[in-house]
Amino acid sequence: MQRRRVLASLGSLALLSGCLGSPSESGQTATTTDECGWPQFCEGSELVRVRVSGGFSGEVVLKPACREGDVELSPGETKTLTRQVDAETCDVELLVDGEVAYDGRIQDYEYVMLRVGSNGKISLQKEEL
Repeated sequence: MQRRRVLASLGSLALLSGCLGSPSESGQTATTTDECGWPQFCEGSELVRVRVSGGFSGEVVLKPACREGDVELSPGETKTLTRQVDAETCDVELLVDGEVAYDGRIQDYEYVMLRVGSNGKISLQKEEL
């Protein structure tokens, strides 16, 4: 019985030492490696993804402080920002019809997904390492 517990524990450790994260639409995976240190997302991993319902007819603008310029989204569109450096953090605002619908800091150990529904309300999903 003890041997099974030890093997199960070793299996869990093996998973933690490899890649962690969630697949993006492009098939990339948000990962951590020994090169950038654990527990943080590495360069190239998803930082924030915004998806706008096809039924929404208003204006949606993503304002990431860590990038130059704003990102405008049309109904039915999805935009993803990836980390440009290991452990990148970013202050992000999402404006829906000119009103701040989300305002937060995405930490180096977080990935955030924002969905704008057909009624203009947002839903937030956060993934943390």
